[in-house]
Amino acid sequence: MIFLVFSACCTVTRDDDTLMHMIIKDTECLLFDMDGVILDNTYDNNFWQNQIPSVLAKKRNISFGDAQRLAIQIFNYKKNSKDWYDLDYWSNMLDIDIEEEKKAKESYEKIKLYTGSLPCLEKLKNKMKMILITNAHRKTLNIKLQKYDLSPYFDEMVCAHELHYVKEDIQLWYMLKSRYKIDFTRTVLIEDTIKNIHVGLSAGISKAIYLGNEKCNMSDKIIGMSSIDDVPSAFN
Repeated sequence: MIFLVFSACCTVTRDDDTLMHMIIKDTECLLFDMDGVILDNTYDNNFWQNQIPSVLAKKRNISFGDAQRLAIQIFNYKKNSKDWYDLDYWSNMLDIDIEEEKKAKESYEKIKLYTGSLPCLEKLKNKMKMILITNAHRKTLNIKLQKYDLSPYFDEMVCAHELHYVKEDIQLWYMLKSRYKIDFTRTVLIEDTIKNIHVGLSAGISKAIYLGNEKCNMSDKIIGMSSIDDVPSAFN
């Protein structure tokens, strides 16, 4: 079952084989997001909302609650910017070794795949070009790949940071298209952030599969699915 995302901030459930075939026809490349699509967000949410405030509280001799509020204030200042995803930036800003904290056992154990991720990637990897495009810093990506090696499923694994933009910036998509010789007219983006989808579509990407819960405006280029388990059915 698929659901179309309509305007007026509502979702309408509908089976539509015609629309599915509109997406799969002549698809040459799949662009996969990682966090919230292949991996769940527990690791990252816990790290920034709990682990770092806990370290800050001890380092600055303040309460955990005060440390959480301070962290939120600092993080929000850089939200959706290149620095937001830059581990080196936050290490310098907070005087904390962010990479080492991310490797800590209590944090590392929270890195989890969605149950349908590997079956999905296995079914699709030989059908078309597969590119992972993530806002995560390369150090964060490497930590996650140590637990789950996703590299056999992808032709390229791209960190937006290394292209000097983030996915919220249309220039990232132009850079990606140019560097990796992608025909956007035959490309499908699989994302859980609706803003990134709209920016990608504005850059010329043909279609998008949305795996999130945000409300969004109508677009005949966006198909919503409940989980990554459903994605292969769009390319049979």
